[in-house]
Amino acid sequence: MYSLYLAFGVAAAVILLPALFDSNLLMWSTLPGILLGVFVFVWVNRRVAKRVEAVVGAADREMLVAQQAARNAQQNPNHAKIVMGQAIEKAVALLKRGFVLKNWQIGIGTMLNARVGMLLYMRWIVLEQKSSLNDAIPYLEASRVTGRKSKLLHALWPAWAMLAVAYYKGRNDLDRAVDVLEGATVAAPKEGLLWSMYGWILWQEKRADQAVDVLARGRQRAPDDKRLAENLTLLQN
Repeated sequence: MYSLYLAFGVAAAVILLPALFDSNLLMWSTLPGILLGVFVFVWVNRRVAKRVEAVVGAADREMLVAQQAARNAQQNPNHAKIVMGQAIEKAVALLKRGFVLKNWQIGIGTMLNARVGMLLYMRWIVLEQKSSLNDAIPYLEASRVTGRKSKLLHALWPAWAMLAVAYYKGRNDLDRAVDVLEGATVAAPKEGLLWSMYGWILWQEKRADQAVDVLARGRQRAPDDKRLAENLTLLQN
C-alpha cells in the first residue's frame, strides 16, 4: 500500500541521510526517523479515509433521496423503479471514483467493490434485469477474501451472500454458489441468515438432506438464532 511505502521512505530518508555525512549521527536519527514515519503513515491514512468517507457518504445520500422519492411514487410503481434505477447508477458512479484510492490503504478496494456489487445486485431486484446480476458478479467476487483476512472482514458477509445468489440465479452455477457460501460461513459463522440462504439454495435444488445438514451446522454455530432453528425444524418436517 502506498501509505506504508511512503512512511517507510520518509523514515529511511530521515535515518540514513544524516549518516551519509557522519556515521555517528545514525544513533541520533533512528528514533526521529521512526517517529516521523509513523506520523506520516497515520496522517496519510486519515486523509485517505476522509476522502473515501466523502465518496461513500455521497453515494448513500443519493440512495436516501431516491428511496424517499420512490416512496412518494408508490402509486406509480414503474416510475418508482425508474427513480431507484437512476439513483443506483449515480451511486455506483460515485463509488467508482473512490477506486483511485484503493492502493493507498488496505481494504479500501475490497470495501468499494462490495458496495458497488451490492448496489448492482439491488438494481437486479428493483429492475428485474438479469444483466444487472451478471454485472454485479465481478465486483462481488473482488470483495471476496479468504483465510485470516476473511475473519477480519467478516462484516462483508452480505456481499458474499449476494455473490452466491448471483452465481446461482445469474449463471446457474450451483458449485460456485456453494463454494462461496462455505467460505462465508467460515468467516461469519454466527450469521443465521447466511446459513438459511445456504440451506434454501440446496433445498431449491432438491437436496433436502444436504440442506438439513447445513442448517444443523448453522444451528451449532449460531444457537441463538431463532429463525434458523425454525427453518431447520420446518425442513426436517
